[in-house]
Amino acid sequence: MRDPFTPGATVTDAWSYRGFPALVLENDRVRCVVLPGHGARITELVHKAAGRDLLYHHPRFDMRPPVFGANADDWWTGGIDEVAPTGHPCVVGGEQLPFLGEFWSQGWAHRILDDGPERAIVHLWASGVIMPLRIDRWMELRAGEPKVRSRHRLTNLGTEPLDVMWGIHPGLSIRPGSRIVVPATEGCFGEGHEELGIRPGTMFPWPSLPAADGRHIDLSTAREPAPPSWELVYATGLRAGWLAVTDPPTRSGFALTFDRHVLPIVWLWGVYGGWRGLYAAGVEAWTSYPARLDEAIQAGRQLTLGPSGTFETEVEMVCLDEVGEVSEPTLQRRIDAAGRQ
Repeated sequence: MRDPFTPGATVTDAWSYRGFPALVLENDRVRCVVLPGHGARITELVHKAAGRDLLYHHPRFDMRPPVFGANADDWWTGGIDEVAPTGHPCVVGGEQLPFLGEFWSQGWAHRILDDGPERAIVHLWASGVIMPLRIDRWMELRAGEPKVRSRHRLTNLGTEPLDVMWGIHPGLSIRPGSRIVVPATEGCFGEGHEELGIRPGTMFPWPSLPAADGRHIDLSTAREPAPPSWELVYATGLRAGWLAVTDPPTRSGFALTFDRHVLPIVWLWGVYGGWRGLYAAGVEAWTSYPARLDEAIQAGRQLTLGPSGTFETEVEMVCLDEVGEVSEPTLQRRIDAAGRQ
């Protein structure tokens, strides 16, 4: 194992986090902590220049060993999860699929492929219990870069076609006034706080959500927790393959970049005190919507893998610096600048 203080990029599995074995990828700009035993969750993404962790952490309880098939809401403490084969629980092919899928509650295997200093690479993988599905993830951090590159492969291990949906589920730290920017043209309301009075399936021009009382809620700005509220909406018609959440006081933020032809939907789960008293945002890139696989299949939006078939894509998790004016063009330039470093 290399000295973790060596300049450049490093990765080590010699650490633990809250009692869980941990992988730590680190350079002079980013520290990324991954928990193989807890669904390969990314539990920290520290933006060193801003001096803060970009990810949400539950204020009332800490992480505990996951239980397969349990209600993921009762274990969710934040971080970034990889979700398949469904978002919300449902029955497909006579099988009960658990909330946030099969992979968040499993231990993943891992192997360090390169421990730096030019680049640090780790391979993680796990297979489904219910569905014959395997997920492989390769995470890479390069010297001097403010981002983590992540390549994902889904493989059908079975002998019949397999319908799934897949997504990256970041739980992000926000406060009132945080900006949530998705370059979308249209939105679809999934569900939310009863006081909103919005019918599921309501379509609207992004990001202006029409509430029953005549208000138009601006989904691009995190609201105050009074009155308490929450919503799950789907952003469609993406003009570009990225999403961003920024913090104006620190001029810093989180961005996720992806192939919009492969991940054409962004889910926004905005929680402003109206769900379990929490305040957070999940801004997620997905293959499909709505949140249940059976409903995605009914709408013809599922991802279908043939026998031994694969699905592969890459995303980047970017720490944004010096974010001034918050608009699509300026954020696109900041994301592009991070890509050139």
